[in-house]
Amino acid sequence: MSHHNEPNWEDVRWDHQASNEAATALERGAAELDQLLAEEAQRAARELPEWLGAANARFAERRAALREELHDIAAACRAAAAQVRQAAARAREEQARREREREEWEEEQRRRRAALYG
Repeated sequence: MSHHNEPNWEDVRWDHQASNEAATALERGAAELDQLLAEEAQRAARELPEWLGAANARFAERRAALREELHDIAAACRAAAAQVRQAAARAREEQARREREREEWEEEQRRRRAALYG
């Protein structure tokens, strides 16, 4: 009969509601940036042809840099949301593992008592 050390009786400390709200807010922020970028691209297509010469080129360059920055921020928001969701999943898995170990330990204790005391 295998003998397990006593399991970890402490539950995993993780606020699943708060982490879900944070990930959802990050995803919503990324979606809003996507929408902003799409609207800005349409606006640029309408407005830029009205600009002439060097001013047009400078403005287009600045706009492109800003678009790239916003795109990077949206990607960072999505990556952060994914990390939060992965951490929450690991917390759930660890809690389930601890609960399984507790059940196995308690079952082993029952078997030992039954073997000792019939």
